[in-house]
Amino acid sequence: MSDPISVKVTTREGEQRTVTQGAGHQTLMQLLYDEDIGVEAICGGCTSCATCHVLIEPGWMSKLPERDQAELMLLQYVEHYDPERSRLSCQLEIGPHLDGMPLVIAPEE
Repeated sequence: MSDPISVKVTTREGEQRTVTQGAGHQTLMQLLYDEDIGVEAICGGCTSCATCHVLIEPGWMSKLPERDQAELMLLQYVEHYDPERSRLSCQLEIGPHLDGMPLVIAPEE
């Protein structure tokens, strides 16, 4: 088994935390939800609510897969959408490409 993946999270309150993948975490949303740091994940990862919205550091966006149409549509309707940084964490599978990535939990809508 490979080493667990860690991401550097800034909460809505400005707290800096490093969170590490645990057993059963397949998406970034699952990891952030289990840490109870502001990701509500109301739809459970079905790309239908945008309550797992995060802001990724721009330098890391190119390391991530492109947004699909469903993700892009949802993000464009949230108040704090940033075309350079916004992602739904439910659409980001955990893998080595995420290790060390800094992100900010998006402001609550």
